[in-house]
Amino acid sequence: MIKLDVSQLIAALQKAETFVEPETSQGTNYLYESVYESLLNGVGVRLSDLDFSAFDADDVSSLYDLYNDTISKNISITDDLARKLRGIAPAHKAAIYI
Repeated sequence: MIKLDVSQLIAALQKAETFVEPETSQGTNYLYESVYESLLNGVGVRLSDLDFSAFDADDVSSLYDLYNDTISKNISITDDLARKLRGIAPAHKAAIYI
């Protein structure tokens, strides 16, 4: 029987907080969905496709703050968890499940 020490995984999962999306304005939501998500998925964003009346300068600042205060923190936690998962040694043979 193979035994795995998953204490690091459990510790990382316990540190992870439930993600609660902060309240944002319609303009910040527009920027997040139209610009950030597109760029994150490798899709280019053309300035001519943006509706500049859908957001203002404050929404740009709010999106920046959202990234710095929330998104980047969650990316760091996720990367730490993934690093711990990759560090678990693979089993030498397939486990038998009944």
